[in-house]
Amino acid sequence: MDDKILKIISELDYGSAYTITYTDHDGQENCYDLWLDKVNTIYCLQNIYLLDGKADEVGETVGYSKTELTRKLLEMSANDQFHVREID
Repeated sequence: MDDKILKIISELDYGSAYTITYTDHDGQENCYDLWLDKVNTIYCLQNIYLLDGKADEVGETVGYSKTELTRKLLEMSANDQFHVREID
């Protein structure tokens, strides 16, 4: 398992939030915000639609358990230009 992904998940438990970007196999740039909803104890992954590389519209938010999120992040990390940055 990727140490970077494990670190991201553990930091979410302490209130960190992240933006994830990558380019999929079709060349489409993808962007998501990731945080922990502490009230409901669920990891939230929200799709951010891009226009010319900039955030344009907020999309659907999907909730994941820790196991499901780990699987989803591993899947995302297999794409090109996978990048995670902490939201200030």
